[in-house]
Amino acid sequence: MVAQIAHLLARDAAPERIRALIRTTISEIEGKFTTIDRLQARTRLTITLSLLEGSVQQASPRFGRLTAILRDELNKLDVDDRHYWISTFYTLLMSTSARREKATYFTPPAIVRHLIGQAEKADLDLRTARVIDPAAGGAAFVSSLAGRMTELGCSSADIKSRISGIEIEPHLALLGEALVRDRLGSLRSKSRLIRTGDSLTFNEVAKYDAVFVNPPYGRILGLKNEIPAEWRAFSAPGHVNRYALFMDLAFRMAKPGGLVGTVTPSSFISGPLFDKLRENIRTRTDVVRIDVLERKDVFHDVQQDACVAIFRMKSVARTGAKSLAPKVGRLDRNWKFAEDGAVTTADARLTAPWILPGEDSAFECCLARLADYGVQPKAGYFVWNREQDRLLRGKKTGSAFPLFWGTNIKPGKPCLPRSKDGRSVDFVAFKEDNSGIIRKPSILLQRTTNSKQQRRLIAAAVPRKVLKKYKGFVGENHTIALVPEGRANLSLLVRLLNTDAVDKRFRQVGGTSSISISALRNLPLPSPEHLRTALQKSDDFEGAVELAYSMSALAASKRRAA
Repeated sequence: MVAQIAHLLARDAAPERIRALIRTTISEIEGKFTTIDRLQARTRLTITLSLLEGSVQQASPRFGRLTAILRDELNKLDVDDRHYWISTFYTLLMSTSARREKATYFTPPAIVRHLIGQAEKADLDLRTARVIDPAAGGAAFVSSLAGRMTELGCSSADIKSRISGIEIEPHLALLGEALVRDRLGSLRSKSRLIRTGDSLTFNEVAKYDAVFVNPPYGRILGLKNEIPAEWRAFSAPGHVNRYALFMDLAFRMAKPGGLVGTVTPSSFISGPLFDKLRENIRTRTDVVRIDVLERKDVFHDVQQDACVAIFRMKSVARTGAKSLAPKVGRLDRNWKFAEDGAVTTADARLTAPWILPGEDSAFECCLARLADYGVQPKAGYFVWNREQDRLLRGKKTGSAFPLFWGTNIKPGKPCLPRSKDGRSVDFVAFKEDNSGIIRKPSILLQRTTNSKQQRRLIAAAVPRKVLKKYKGFVGENHTIALVPEGRANLSLLVRLLNTDAVDKRFRQVGGTSSISISALRNLPLPSPEHLRTALQKSDDFEGAVELAYSMSALAASKRRAA
């Protein structure tokens, strides 16, 4: 262990080196506490605060020794990067499931600096502005805004009166408070800059000159078909996304003429499930700019297609007419920024998708969907941990059918039933016929993907021999089946779904790692005719799919012109 740390210290400070030191430190903490999952939130906070130079908690020899090497290395970084890694360290002391459930993924300093800088170019005067972050997390925006205000000559007392944040997790709010105070020096006050609470329940008036937010992502499940009336203005039925709720909140908090800066999934730009959100945005704001983040590992330990955007609140809500064309930029993998033109739209509808420079409007131009390929999506039926008595591990008795797990699905390989350990086949028992039993050769997709997987869509075909042997099969609830409704070329379709071309376009529909049935139904595809023609012209399947998309887009353009 000592030799490993010495080797790390011989290198220049860099993200990979910091990650390695964090892993080493966490490993030593696990040695003291057996497992990270057993850490209480208070202990997790105390350990994290020991990374702050001059922190009261640093006096604890127990924790100070555990984090000393990491602390010394973090002190070599500038304050933005140091605070980012301290916040990230706090989240890595949580279990993976808790981290994902609470969406504790923090905004990298390069994005924070970019968004603040672009807001200033849009005339935000931080010498006088009142600013808030309603999903403060590790206080990346609040702390960086305080730093920028300090650069502009503002006093600590003045800054304290004009910036604030709200964070739902109490111990994370305390960490954010400590980081802001570290930024400003000794800021002795009984009042706190980071309040604790659920900001979605706060009745804040439009009093802020700017709102910056990187909200939690993902759908709110369990709502069935009923959603609060106020959510219907910006949410599709049955598809309420948390980041949409926070965008609405930010719009309510900002003054007329004020700015809202967001870090969100890019799905709202053109996804068909975000029609109402686009209408809501255009009605209430002028979109100043949308900047695409080209790297997928924007957030530590998670893959996510994301963008940053700046909105200016209207004095009067728009009820018609085409909105202004926002500017577009791109942040590449090295965080270098370049302007890229302007957003366009196919028509003047308030719900119309935004079309980014250099991208075809797949949703407008490619009208083919899965139904055109002869299949319909069907959610996996069996929730094993709710009906464990029906799960027959490695044996078939009576009326039972093989169970397919998400892990059985491997792109490019036949999908065969296997237990999780790969040694046998699991079965699900039935007392009578059930619609959850699939009796046709079908395609299975993983319903959720993780940060280690390069693609969001992972598909494999269940061969006919499985049906011949078992007379049917069952999908676990982390799978989605594409079931033929008539004649369907499953081998062609599964190859199509596993291409980068289709995956790229699906990412414009789905904003999270969880694949929804609605998103699949709306997935834009080249027409089967154009795909067959393209395959006759190219031996490269990936290239043929891109060609087929172009052919479908051109055909749609000609139809509109006619």
